[in-house]
Amino acid sequence: MEIVEKSKQQLEGNNAVFFGSVTQKDNKGKYLKFTISNHLEEGVEYKFRYTCKCKAGFLNISEQTATPEQFISSTYAFLDNVQVLKKFNDGSEHWFNVLCTKGGKFYSIDKTFLNHLKVTHIHNAWKKMVDYDLWKSMNTSNHDSYVYKMN
Repeated sequence: MEIVEKSKQQLEGNNAVFFGSVTQKDNKGKYLKFTISNHLEEGVEYKFRYTCKCKAGFLNISEQTATPEQFISSTYAFLDNVQVLKKFNDGSEHWFNVLCTKGGKFYSIDKTFLNHLKVTHIHNAWKKMVDYDLWKSMNTSNHDSYVYKMN
């Protein structure tokens, strides 16, 4: 079962960036929608720059080199924004947003991150994104189950 609604719009030039969206309920039963990008590939190391807030509310900016799976599994708590440095064949480098939150909910996220989020990540970091109906449809059985792909 694929929950990402793929966009029918095509970008001009290089279509390597896939855009889509996910519609789900939040923890109060209201519908929310966020966008999906496809900047990252599984198993490839990237340089990530991210902002997060500590428990006291201070903003922290950090950088880390890791694969997308390692990054989202180890640094998911309190993330507000994540950018990735992509290098292109012509030698240029650009930063792209791969995770943005707004009001404790996803605003946009990369598909690789989305596919590696587990129930425990959502419960601990994005409590407003809890959707038990979605989890039931994804056949989740415990906190180690994936949220956005079939288990």
